[in-house]
Amino acid sequence: MASIPAVRLDGYLKGILADASRGYRASWAIVRDGAVAEFSTPYGSEHEVEITGSSISVSNEKGSMGIDDMDGGGMYAIVAENAEYRCTPWTQCIYLCIHRDDAAMSSRSVLTYLGHDPGMEGHVWDIGIGNDSLDVCIIVRDDTVNRMLGEREGRSILSDRAMLNALIDASPYRLFKTRRSHILVKQRIGMLEGAHTHLMPDVILKGIRYPTPVPEQMRCIIQVDPFASLIDASGRYNPWSAGDDPFQMLLSRYSREYAEGKHALMDGVSRLLHNHDADGVADMYARASSREERDMMRVALAQLACDLALDQVIRDGAVKVLEKIRAVNLHAVRGYLEAMRVRGDRLHMADL
Repeated sequence: MASIPAVRLDGYLKGILADASRGYRASWAIVRDGAVAEFSTPYGSEHEVEITGSSISVSNEKGSMGIDDMDGGGMYAIVAENAEYRCTPWTQCIYLCIHRDDAAMSSRSVLTYLGHDPGMEGHVWDIGIGNDSLDVCIIVRDDTVNRMLGEREGRSILSDRAMLNALIDASPYRLFKTRRSHILVKQRIGMLEGAHTHLMPDVILKGIRYPTPVPEQMRCIIQVDPFASLIDASGRYNPWSAGDDPFQMLLSRYSREYAEGKHALMDGVSRLLHNHDADGVADMYARASSREERDMMRVALAQLACDLALDQVIRDGAVKVLEKIRAVNLHAVRGYLEAMRVRGDRLHMADL
């Protein structure tokens, strides 16, 4: 199976990124194992966008996002989809990457005071997640919380439940910084509409690693789902079909071997499912020789199950196979199908 290539960031992709920054559909994220910042502009909300030849910045009342020095050399894009997670049937993103050596950040593994930020009217702390290409900072205005942090400076706070609970209650601004991007989150911890963060200390402390299409010699500075074809930035599912999804065309342009391989796989799987041979498809999955091949099959099955333009026999068969192989994305596929059923019932009632 062909690997997904990293390609030079070109004018066409820059145009897609610019369009994504102007609208309400795109979801941007800086993602590391155990630490995630997401940014989007809720529908109808006011936002400011600034685009130059080499940078993009977007801000709204809940936070901001910025990408810098896109023309500075060494910027690559990986156009990829995968089905490695429980929370969505599959993901589809453009991953903006630079070489690992160029992406290096502070790698602090202990709480560190960085000074006072007069613009934010708060004290800036690096919470010390120990990542080589991401600094996670908080901007704290609360005197009591600043005092608690000062007492712990120079130590790890990732297992300090009292400190973490105090931070959740105070909900300081959170700033995720990579070498050429940032996401600033202003809204309270726990609010998911628009900019928000997730911190999973156990994942960080245990060194758990999740699959990614980004090769080891590179680091992703930010990723974006530019079209929100399947799921929008607020987590709501959209009616989906492959023929109407612009991301599938993007895959064909920038990850051609992957796209052609997946299309051939889906054709073969569809023929088996049309003949009610879910066991045959499950056997194909069992014979897959690599993680990448198994992931492509999960993506293909999820897309066959969710494609509203396909015959119901194929869609039901794809769900049956996902059940047989106990696919990690099965629960999310069921959630999508239930959301479409509820939406269809509502549309039917509106016609009465």
